[in-house]
This record gives sequence, C-alpha cells and structure tokens, in this order.
Amino acid sequence: MIGMRSRGARYELGKRRFASKRNVALQHFRGAGMLSKRMMTVSLLTVGWLLAQVQQGRCQSEGTSPVYNIREGHNEISLFERFSTFIEHSAKIKKVMDFDEEVLTVQTVEGNPQQFRIYALKSGVTSITIIDEFNQSYTVEVLVRGDVRHLESFIRRLYPNDSIAVEEVSDSAVRLDGWVSKPENISEIQAIAEQFYPDVLNHMKTGGVQQVLLKCTVLEVQRSKLRRLGMNFSLIRPDGFLMSTPGPITPITSLTASGAGTTAAFSGFGNTSIAYGFTRPNSVFQGFIQAMLEEGMLKSHATPMIVTHNGRPANFLSGGETPVPIAAGLGVTGVEFKEFGIQMNAVPYILGNGRVRLEVETIIRDRDFANSVTIAGTTTTAFKTNSANTQVEMNFGEALVIAGLVSQREDSSTQKVPFFGELPYIGAAFSRKTYQESESELIILVTPEFVAPMPANQLPTTGPGTFTDTPVDRELFFHGLLEVPKTGDVCDQCQGGMIGAPCHNSNCPNCPSSENCAPGSAKLSQPGDSEAAPSTGRATKARPASTSSAAPVRKAPISAKTPAPAPKKGNTRSGGTGLISPTMR
Repeated sequence: MIGMRSRGARYELGKRRFASKRNVALQHFRGAGMLSKRMMTVSLLTVGWLLAQVQQGRCQSEGTSPVYNIREGHNEISLFERFSTFIEHSAKIKKVMDFDEEVLTVQTVEGNPQQFRIYALKSGVTSITIIDEFNQSYTVEVLVRGDVRHLESFIRRLYPNDSIAVEEVSDSAVRLDGWVSKPENISEIQAIAEQFYPDVLNHMKTGGVQQVLLKCTVLEVQRSKLRRLGMNFSLIRPDGFLMSTPGPITPITSLTASGAGTTAAFSGFGNTSIAYGFTRPNSVFQGFIQAMLEEGMLKSHATPMIVTHNGRPANFLSGGETPVPIAAGLGVTGVEFKEFGIQMNAVPYILGNGRVRLEVETIIRDRDFANSVTIAGTTTTAFKTNSANTQVEMNFGEALVIAGLVSQREDSSTQKVPFFGELPYIGAAFSRKTYQESESELIILVTPEFVAPMPANQLPTTGPGTFTDTPVDRELFFHGLLEVPKTGDVCDQCQGGMIGAPCHNSNCPNCPSSENCAPGSAKLSQPGDSEAAPSTGRATKARPASTSSAAPVRKAPISAKTPAPAPKKGNTRSGGTGLISPTMR
C-alpha cells in the first residue's frame, strides 16, 4: 500500500510539473501574439498617417483641399465662384484684412480660433493678409475662377482625344486654349462654347503641317469661223442711174443728179474685197464685192499657284491695272483702275484624315479692244471675263474640276433687196449674207497639296535666266541670238559649264576646297603657270541653255601631259560658235 501510494504521488507530481511548464509556454506564446498584433497595428497606423500626409500635401499643392494650411513663403488658393474653403494656421489668428469684399467674404469658425472660412462671390483676384497671435503676418493670394465646369464636361465628353483648357475671361467671354486631334474640331468646339458665352477667344491649335499649296489650272480653247458674201454696184448713164447697196458695203456719201449728168460718191472701201468697173463714153458701171472667209483659234493655259496657311485667305494676281474713265460729278470725268489678268482668291480649311475644304474664286479677265467704246473723246476698253466661285471638299493631292464650259454659237444675217435678192444666182448681186460659227471650251481644275519649308542648302543655287549669258556682237548680229548658254571662263574645267553646281574635282583651280562654282571666283589657268591644274583630255562641250538640271557630267580621264587651253581674247566662252539650242530659239 505504501509503495502504491508513493508511485501515485510521483505520478501526480510529474503531472503537476508538466501542467506548469505547459502553462508557462502558453503564456509566452500568448505574449508574443499580442506583441505581433500590437506591432501590426502600429504599422498600419503609421502607413495610414503617411498616406494622409501625402494626400494632404497633394491637396495643398493643388489648392482644392477644403482646408488650406498656411505655409511659410508664397500661399496661393484657386477656387470656383460660389464655392468656399477653410484656411487654417498653426497659431491663433488675430486679424484678417486687406481683401476685396466684392470678390470674396471672410467668416470666423466658432470654437476654432486657428481657422476662418472664405466664400467666393465672383471671378477675380485678391489677397488676404493674416496676422497671428505672435504678430506674424502672412499673405494668401486667392484666385476666383468662373464656373466653367459645365462647358468643360461637354468638351471632355464629346472630344476625349483633345486637350482643351477653358478659362472664363469675363461674364460674357471665355478663352479656349489647347490642342485638338482634328482641325474640324476647332469650329465645332467653338460653336459649343458660343452657346455658353457670346464671345469666344479661340486659341486652339492643330499639330502637323498647316501650309497648303493651291494649284489652279485654267484651260481654254476658242474657235471661230466667219463666212461673208455681198455685192454693191452702181450704173450711171447720162439719162439715168441704178444703184444697189444692201448692207451696205460701200455707203453712198453723196448723189447729185442734173441735166448735165449724175454724180455719186462712195465710202467704206475697207469693207470691199474686190472692186471693179466698166467705163464707156456714155456710161460707168462700178461693182464692189465683199467675199470673206475668216477662221480664228485661241488657246489659253494658265496655272496660278499660291501657298497659304490653314484658314487664311490668299490672293494672287498676275496682270495689271488699266485706267477706266468714270463720272466724278458736275461734268468732271474721273479715272478708276480696274484689274485684269489672272486672279485667284482661295481659303483652305484642313479637315483632317487627308481632306481639305476649299473656297476658291478664279478670275481670268482680258482686255477686249475689239469692243472698245469712245465716250467724250476717251476710248474705254472692254473686258472679257471667265470666273468661277465655289466651295469644294476633297483629298490632298487630288485634282477636281470645279468649273467647265462648252459653248457653241451660230449667228447668221442677210440684207437683200426684196424679190431680186431672193432670186437664185442673180440674187447674190442684190444681197449681203453673213454666217458666223463659234465654239469655246473652258475647264478649271484645282489641286491642293501639303507643303513645308525646306533647308536653304537644298535649293538650287541658280534660277530662271541664270543659265544664259549676253551674246557678243558676232552672236547677236550674225547669228541673231538674244541669249546664249553660259558655259565659259569659270566652270569649263570642272563641271561642264554648270554655274553654281558643286565641283567634285579636287585638282580644279577654279573651285578650291570643293566649293560651288561661282562666276568671277577664279580665272582659267594660263599656259606655262606652274600652279595650273592639268586639263581634261578632251574639250568640254557646252550644255544647252534649256537644260536646268544640275546632274554631274561624265569627265574624261585627267592627263598630265596635256596643257591647259589658253583663254580666248574677248569672249572666253568655250561653246564653239555659241549657238543656242533649238528649244531656246
């Protein structure tokens, strides 16, 4: 019994020790868990505080926080009209002054002497001076903007790809600034803004090339044919006379009949093609025939071109002005100058996606001397005008016929003596007939193209008229040439006479350092000069004056044995006879 009790006591003692150790372990574990929970809580609080500070700093920088904290240095707040915000200071605020009461109002906050509330009344700018309990002063600049959020929401929702800033300038004006993705969006956004404000200041821009080359081609052909046949005659005898003047071809200026005989005088012989007569002792017969076949043709080709900016009007005139007399009042005649020639007025509007809207007006006005009139001794010239004014929409690089005309006209007239003029064959002597046919064709095409400026070094160094030279006496008087190719004393040895072309011959004495050939930059090498460069194995041929390309010329191999040619006296041109090409004659 005693042994069993001792074993049971030892068992109970071991059980109590195990339980005590287990309790200690559980207490340690629970303590570690509470510590980890506390550390996690502290970490979350710290992150939340940091995020709040970042958000507060961001709001302070943007000026949209409901509470603005005053900082050292410059303080600025921006808010919409009819909105309010709080301004807070780290110390107690003693006084708020020097602000425009028409722009905003200031209200105190009960129970918080470190804050005050401002309410925006209307758009404008004002400054607030704050004095705290330590007599430190701070200035806050307040910008009150007009409430344009309604308009901004429209633009942002309808044009999500455009970046437009809206700013109210006054109660009746708004300013739109920014970039649009399509040029046509500018007019659409402006139309929307005009529904909110009567005056819209449009400062929106479109990226990309905004310059347009307008090319207008006018083609005209006129053909005419005139057939005319008539006859006037007179027969004068001592005992009578007979005259027939339908038309008349030769009008009768005077007619005298008496017992001694009859005398008649005619005029207008410029209308007579054939005049003949028969004379006898007692009679005189005179005949005047007008037989004329006239054919005429006119061809006109004009291509005015002009470069302008998107939306800007452009004007082009190639011609001149002619004086036209007008009435100046009180019997005084004045003068008015009227334009003639080729005129083009255009306004391009770039629409995006390679399309453009054009407002084009083309006028071809020529003086018509055949229809001139004389008023009070002053001759006034008539004008013949072809014009077209329209608006079209097309793609860049396309050609569109904006106007055309096909006209055919037939005009006939006859003057004849009744009965006699209607007789076959015989009636030709008693009549005058005129038949005129005319036809005209007119086409006006327009082609818009995108253009941009290019570097000046990519332009040709020469222009129209610089490839020809003044002829010498031999070329002018004996060959009848008014201009000859410029191929002479400067560039014959390096570039085949192309003035202004780059020189690729490093040994050329005329163009040191491979500079462009320029007239008068150097002289041809003289025979016997020690520094003269070797000449080519064959003479350089003159280029025709009609050639405007600056392509390099194939040269013969350089031969050191061949001396440089001596310059000619007087004319140093190496073009032989200097004859101009047939295309320039």
